[in-house]
Amino acid sequence: MREAGMDRFGVTAGLRRSLRLLLAAALAAPAAAPAAGDFEARLGALSGYWLAQPDTASQARVLRITNVILAEPDSVVLAGLYGPPAPVLPEARDITARLEGGRIMLDVVAADGAVVSLSHTAAGRLQGTQKHRDGTVSQLSFSAASLVQFHRFVAENPRPQARAGRGARIELVYIGADDCAMCRAWEAGHLGPRGKLESWAEWQRLRFTVVKLATLKAAFRVEDVPERLRPVFQAMIADGPRIQGVPAFVLLVNDALRAHALGPAAFATLIDPALRAAVREQRAAERT
Repeated sequence: MREAGMDRFGVTAGLRRSLRLLLAAALAAPAAAPAAGDFEARLGALSGYWLAQPDTASQARVLRITNVILAEPDSVVLAGLYGPPAPVLPEARDITARLEGGRIMLDVVAADGAVVSLSHTAAGRLQGTQKHRDGTVSQLSFSAASLVQFHRFVAENPRPQARAGRGARIELVYIGADDCAMCRAWEAGHLGPRGKLESWAEWQRLRFTVVKLATLKAAFRVEDVPERLRPVFQAMIADGPRIQGVPAFVLLVNDALRAHALGPAAFATLIDPALRAAVREQRAAERT
């Protein structure tokens, strides 16, 4: 039998009043702001490669977020690269993430001073605008990408000076060593009458230059390449790309660097697509 004032769940009237007061107080209290650690954890979804392909290839952009530099309660400073697709992406001057209405906002200052404002949408994209140094504004919509997708994007969206037009000189420079097992495996699979490259119908359009180091342990020197290519490699190294092992690959279009890579895997995902894209560009120019 229940005592007087007790409901069927065994809760007294006084206790019910106390529970109602506690619930009202909880509903009236402002929601707790997300902790800096929670905000930083959400930023993990932004790490990696982001690709934007606008209507014109010249406006294609790549964003790569690498790591967190400084985390504060209401903003996080990030490190990363930003710019047009290129063999070497420039470091962004500044990347700052903040929360606005529960959504992550990114403010990017590019190496050339352009200002980019992006919002991370519910669909998982980064959308916003880029204000260029001349004051013009363009719309941007980035999608997340894997390393393989990033490589293909760079391969197919070259800088204007590395695009292959009519009569362009497309040259692949291969740097290897006879005591390098990976080099021998790549050569066996790509060179010779049955190799993936030499059996390609468009192979005759390419100039193929082989540079062999005395040993895979030897450091690459500009003097290792033919004399005609030394100014090209000197300029390339001055801009950042370096040959740091074998097998290495450098793709040139009219002596302009289009792509470079180290190892068979990067050849497959970057150099080979860039080679084929350059040949397609050249053939398209010849048809016009």
